[in-house]
Amino acid sequence: MLILKSLTLLPLVSGGSMGFCHKCGTKLAEDAFFCSNCGAKTAKGEEAGVSSAADDMRDAFSKMGQEMEKAFTVAAREMQKAFKTAGENIRKSTVRETIVCSDCGEKSEAGATYCYSCGKRLQE
Repeated sequence: MLILKSLTLLPLVSGGSMGFCHKCGTKLAEDAFFCSNCGAKTAKGEEAGVSSAADDMRDAFSKMGQEMEKAFTVAAREMQKAFKTAGENIRKSTVRETIVCSDCGEKSEAGATYCYSCGKRLQE
């Protein structure tokens, strides 16, 4: 077992051109940014700052999440405005103006010509 460990580390220690994948142990070319066996990013790939498909997907999903959060925030504000307007319109449509009879003081519905209580003609 000691021999195997020393053989694995030999190219790294001796400055050789080959390294080994940290994930699967496959021998790597000196200029490899990714392991050809498992696709893991190599130390050289990390140093160079190359991005993998998984990195790109993670970034895309992160940006998409941020954009969706903005869209939902705007939609929530618009819905609040719409509900407020709808509520005001409902209140306006259910509130009916009244006319007060000058003779008996009773309130009659707007548009009535005569007081429902005393029968006197209402003034408009």
